[in-house]
Amino acid sequence: MNYDIKKLKFRLKVLLIFIMLFVEFFANINVLNPVVNASTTNNNTDNFYISENNYESDMKSVVEPYINERMVSGYIDGDEGVKLYYEKYKAENAKANIVISHGYTESLEKYNEIIYYFLKNGYNVFGIEHRGHGRSGTLGIADKTQIDVKNFDQYVTDFKSFMDEIVIPNKDNKKIFLFAHSMGGAIGTKFLEDYPNYFDAAILNAPMLEVNTGNIPKFLAEIIVDFEVAIGNGGAYVLGKKPYTPVYNKDEIGTTSLNRYEYFHNIVVDNEKLQRGGASYNWTKQAFITTEEIVKEKNASKVEIPVLLFQAGHDTYVKPEGQNKFAKAAKDCKIIKVDNSRHEIYFEKDEIQRPYLKEVFEFYDKN
Repeated sequence: MNYDIKKLKFRLKVLLIFIMLFVEFFANINVLNPVVNASTTNNNTDNFYISENNYESDMKSVVEPYINERMVSGYIDGDEGVKLYYEKYKAENAKANIVISHGYTESLEKYNEIIYYFLKNGYNVFGIEHRGHGRSGTLGIADKTQIDVKNFDQYVTDFKSFMDEIVIPNKDNKKIFLFAHSMGGAIGTKFLEDYPNYFDAAILNAPMLEVNTGNIPKFLAEIIVDFEVAIGNGGAYVLGKKPYTPVYNKDEIGTTSLNRYEYFHNIVVDNEKLQRGGASYNWTKQAFITTEEIVKEKNASKVEIPVLLFQAGHDTYVKPEGQNKFAKAAKDCKIIKVDNSRHEIYFEKDEIQRPYLKEVFEFYDKN
């Protein structure tokens, strides 16, 4: 009998430990249910929201004139003399500043809608096009649409130059918030770790904190990439990637909103400077190295400001494991999982985007 009691106590202890670990892991993860929240929640954007209905027409007749009237653009010198394109927008009676760090292959035009909402809510906006993207030079080796970089730290160095030369001198003694997506989330997060005193709070949208290698195990993908770089093929397209093409598969794009996707798609088709394709082996190796470093506890724990991390439930571009590791190690990071969203949460269909925007502005307004 005593043996059975001891056995039972042991099992109960094991079960209790498991429950505690389970609760700890999920304590910082909230789930945003777009279908439930979209119709019941008041947003900071309700009076000027741009719906998917007549989206491109409203963007061109309402949003673009509004933001262009408030925009100043220019160039700064980045690492190794690369000319980096930037934009800054002045809000009326601004209460704070938001800095955009865009994602892989993107340019700032993709953020026209969100910039409009930021301005309407009283936030100055600053954005930079990362090296090799948009108007910040073509660095591809295989062709001019290829994404390539010597070292991921160059993105961070460029970003610091942008902060020092453009953002800080124009912040109007107000707080500075980060708004970063995907690759830009990796750049922004590494910046937060390396330079902790620049931002007061940050939003990370599906940040690239672990590369999704698809059907190939990550360890094998890393071996392949390292081998290709070692034998001198670093400038070649990584397996499965290719130059820019205007042809797309709606089942593989980063959003379920075709109207939003086609708006930016049409802009890129009409502007050769914005056209970007797949990545090189060099870039992919740097992405592996950097994302693994970012999520290490010794680095992630350096981030002490409030961070809101949005995790896409149907993300096929980046993996959530790295995001979870970072959130656990950072001092004040909350995860909101958007169940029905693909990778580009900020660019999703209305029923997903509207409750997402509510969370965005509640976070910025309270910080």
